[in-house]
Amino acid sequence: MMPPVACEGFFDAGFYQGQHDTPVADPLGHFRAEGDRLGLDPSPYFSTRHYKALYPGWAAEGHPTALDSFLAQDRPGAWRSPHPLIDPVAYLRLHPDVAAAAFSPAGHFARHGDAEGRSPSDGFDAGFYRRCYLRLQETCAFAHYIRVGQGAGHLPRPVLRSPEQSATAIRQALAGLARPILLGVHDAQEAGTPILVRDIALTFAARGLSPVFVLRDGGPLVARFAELGPVFVLAEGWDAAGVFAGVPRDVPVIVNSGAAAQLAQGAARAGLRTVLLIHEMRGYLDALGLVPGLAAAQAAGARLIASFPRMAEALHPDLGRLEVVQPGVTLPPAGRADFRARRRVQAGRKLFIGAGHADRRKGFDLFLDAAQEIHARMPEAGFVWLGALDPWAQDLALAAWGAGLPLSLPGFVTDSLACYAAAAVYLLTSREDPGPATLIHAAATGTPFVGYAADIGLRGTVDPLGRFVTCGDRAGFVAAAIGFAQGETQATRRARRALLRPHLGLDRYCDQLLKAFA
Repeated sequence: MMPPVACEGFFDAGFYQGQHDTPVADPLGHFRAEGDRLGLDPSPYFSTRHYKALYPGWAAEGHPTALDSFLAQDRPGAWRSPHPLIDPVAYLRLHPDVAAAAFSPAGHFARHGDAEGRSPSDGFDAGFYRRCYLRLQETCAFAHYIRVGQGAGHLPRPVLRSPEQSATAIRQALAGLARPILLGVHDAQEAGTPILVRDIALTFAARGLSPVFVLRDGGPLVARFAELGPVFVLAEGWDAAGVFAGVPRDVPVIVNSGAAAQLAQGAARAGLRTVLLIHEMRGYLDALGLVPGLAAAQAAGARLIASFPRMAEALHPDLGRLEVVQPGVTLPPAGRADFRARRRVQAGRKLFIGAGHADRRKGFDLFLDAAQEIHARMPEAGFVWLGALDPWAQDLALAAWGAGLPLSLPGFVTDSLACYAAAAVYLLTSREDPGPATLIHAAATGTPFVGYAADIGLRGTVDPLGRFVTCGDRAGFVAAAIGFAQGETQATRRARRALLRPHLGLDRYCDQLLKAFA
């Protein structure tokens, strides 16, 4: 029998252990001794049963396992398929750079391609899967599908439905619902507008309305939406025109965000009473080319409402005078945060906190710059960022760790109030921000903010809760943050909570939205 072959990229000990009720001491040895015979898989990228069925002569080649056979026999002119959804011919066609380099298509995908967002075949669309099912910071769509998605009923690629099928499906979903209301949004990520949509839906449901959701793309909040009502993710293959054609004309439609303007346009064209809520600042809308979509939705008959006066003023030249309805803010659940920053506070550190999807717009680089200066003056300080990091921010975080900054990155947390309550100061470093609600969440625990006076939607409303300093004035920003950290008392934190109370809750906001349909 031939000796085992090195299996880089095709053996995942954690994945293999997951197929056993009890841990095995030597996962790779166990696979070669027993797992292959039992039909177990060594990684998400290799299906033992698939390979043995596709290449029935593998055993005669003298290799100890099907995986060893694949690794030894996978060669130019005879590339082999290790999994039903990894097609070497299709992979080379889809990715000519891999073909030009003469890499093993399956080997390249397992070792590099999945992490790079490439599709392994026509049967699995990595871009689609990422838009519909992954969190912002997650990669390796195929491995996620094998580990989690198949069992959860996720699709490996869109399943296209005709307009008639789409209309019938939503008509059936609406049948029997008391007072349905359709809520549209661009995706279901754990950030910003999708969280607001969830909270709006909860408020409407408490009033006896029945939310129905139409999303452009998916995300982790789809499951939370589905607890409240039917969900249609257009990226999964539903026909948008068909969906809206199947909605009765008396059902109100509230679409959230300029990024979802096409949904509002489609609903209005179908004759539905449609409100489009604009939650983004002008700079962001321009950067993504969304203003023409807002104008098209308005021309189709959608009623446009801005969240803050600054938005309406900036959009006036293109959209005319817009109504302004300022959202209230609901608070996340209170709880005990199980993350390192909490323990730092208990150890005597002063905690400075930031939040949001860490990218350039949120000013993650400015957060780290301020943190370095604060730490130089307050060695006992600690720093936390709540939320996902994009690749640019991940590189900055690695550099900050290398420079010795005491930085915690717990990602998205559901009990963020515990984190804000533990903080001395909330650092708002956004270059542009339509809210942010996170500032309100921090203030609800009594924590003051220091922010740059950029294009922030809440400026003029929340000023008494902290301090805005001139953009680019890092010294002033740092001085204000340290001043709050050293000068806060329980009395000042209680006073801040009292100032915040008028901004909490969505009842008034939802009342005003429903009036738009009266």
